[in-house]
Amino acid sequence: MSTPQPLSHSEMINALAHGSWDRRTVEPPIVRSWKRSADHYQLDPSRSHPPQVISEFRLRDYRAPLEPLLQIARRGMESLFSQVRDAGYVVLLTDANGVTVDFMNNEPLDRELRQAGLYLGACWSEELEGTCAVGLCAVEKAPVTVHHAEHFRKPNTTLTCSAAPIRSETGELLAVLDASALYSPHEKRSQLLIMQMVAATVRQIENAYFLRRFEHQWVLRVNRHSEFMEVASEGLVALDEDGRILAANAPIHQQIAETQAPLVGRRVDDVFGLPFGRIADAAAAPVVLHWPRAGAPCFGQARAPHRPVLSATVQAAPLPVRERGGDVRALPALAGGDPQMQASVERALRVLDKGIPVLLHGETGTGKEVFAKAIHHASSRAGAAFVALNCAAIPESLIESELFGYREGAFTGARAKGVRGKIAQADGGTLFLDEIGDMPLALQTRLLRVLAEREVMPLGAEKAQPVDLQLICATHRDLDELVRDGSFRQDLFYRLNAMTLKLPALRDRADKAQLIKSLLIEEARGLRRDQAAIADETLAVLLRYDWPGNIRQLRNTLRSALALSDTGTLELAHLPSEICGVLRDLLPPPQLTDLGFDRRTSPAGDSLSQETELLAALRHCHWNVSEAARLLGLSRATIYRKMVREGIVQPNYRG
Repeated sequence: MSTPQPLSHSEMINALAHGSWDRRTVEPPIVRSWKRSADHYQLDPSRSHPPQVISEFRLRDYRAPLEPLLQIARRGMESLFSQVRDAGYVVLLTDANGVTVDFMNNEPLDRELRQAGLYLGACWSEELEGTCAVGLCAVEKAPVTVHHAEHFRKPNTTLTCSAAPIRSETGELLAVLDASALYSPHEKRSQLLIMQMVAATVRQIENAYFLRRFEHQWVLRVNRHSEFMEVASEGLVALDEDGRILAANAPIHQQIAETQAPLVGRRVDDVFGLPFGRIADAAAAPVVLHWPRAGAPCFGQARAPHRPVLSATVQAAPLPVRERGGDVRALPALAGGDPQMQASVERALRVLDKGIPVLLHGETGTGKEVFAKAIHHASSRAGAAFVALNCAAIPESLIESELFGYREGAFTGARAKGVRGKIAQADGGTLFLDEIGDMPLALQTRLLRVLAEREVMPLGAEKAQPVDLQLICATHRDLDELVRDGSFRQDLFYRLNAMTLKLPALRDRADKAQLIKSLLIEEARGLRRDQAAIADETLAVLLRYDWPGNIRQLRNTLRSALALSDTGTLELAHLPSEICGVLRDLLPPPQLTDLGFDRRTSPAGDSLSQETELLAALRHCHWNVSEAARLLGLSRATIYRKMVREGIVQPNYRG
């Protein structure tokens, strides 16, 4: 039986008009895309002008949200381009909207590539170009090749394009990688190898991005072949310090999530059948894991978290100097190792410099103003003013003049030369309104007008002043509830919550230990102290405390404790009574004699005494390995090793 020949462009148009598609010659995704192009977007397939290309100035707005990914993706693009360049291909990286944010050019074909729209800044969305590889890939979120006449617009029918989606660990589309050529063989099968190369490069980029995102956490690398563990990982799983899963890449989700409960939040031993301690010890050599699919063994190797050096002595250093220009590193530095903070940072980067109001929601003391300043310093407005106003800290009678300013003689007692309001002061920069939920209703109306018309009218003025600013608001209150009870304008609420970012409470952060140690170093530098360390039992108390005042309270606690410490090492005696008092009954006992075991009565190194001591500690701590490790002054990994060596098994544990 002969192979059906591909349709020409005119035949594709005719097939669309009559609905006469042959699945052997036109794949279903292509059919769906053609129908969307004609029916939904109402594009003209004969339109002759080239794809839209945005200016270099505007391109920065599209690149900025992808900065954490761009450097990694660039390395993958260079590798792919070196393999396909001599065959006449170029390599493009677009954002999720189809805008080309990076490009590897084939110099001999530069002029033709420009005319075809295969260039930096070109927009290849399905909405604008109809059926094309980038646009279809973004819609289907799957690798796709669009070859010759399969393109909706006739000017694109000489092209062949293969694209694959770059996704985050949550499945969110981050970017699209594409390899395109101006000329290629007539048969679409000739593009199969190119498609496989693009997809393989995307897997490398996704894995590198995952490892960078979770560099401060344990990462379990999974492969079905132990020989390839060092050079390639089929699966990646990020773990917290207690062995709970924070995230996993697509291959792991595909292998596990189809048949089991969602991964995130589960213990690693529940999924792979191996205690976390054994996995943590697997940095030197792979260990055997239980692959979810029966009969298919797999291997795992752990990568330890990257942590800042926290030695007993910290060299005194000057406080950080504010950058003059935008620096996107200002935001990721706040995320630490907490997934919720990392997600908020990623979303903030996506709307950076796009004129979208940002609403920060979180408890008092979670660092909303610090986060707002980081957004400002990461933006192109970094060189202009950052102006903050706490709507709850200013009397209602004064907040209007503070916010909008006034002209001379506007009211009795007004200054002779008047006052520029906070809005005018923030022109060109960022205005941060803290506790926006406490703003009086009358001022909400005026603020809404400022946002709608981009101008401000000071009290007593006859003419409005144009303003250009980034608005960031923050609140710990439920604005939805305030809207329902009539104390907050609904139209203003919809203006402000275009992008809402949630800042987690300190007690809920997955990176609490890392955060405590980092802030300790910062506070030591602020006090010009040359030493900063923390005793294990002190850290245990800080980790278990509820922190109602969040990061603000933690900073104050660390600062005062450092002031009380002569050596620079924080002990329990240096902590406030309200912290130690609440947790005193939860601290491990100072001696093991209380557990029915005395080291002095047993010979040193005796195996039976070690087993008895370990059993006593585990039973006292109700088999909480972390608590037992702190009690014995050992690491969790050592506890697990001793349990395996001594044959100690937790009651009711199913191995």
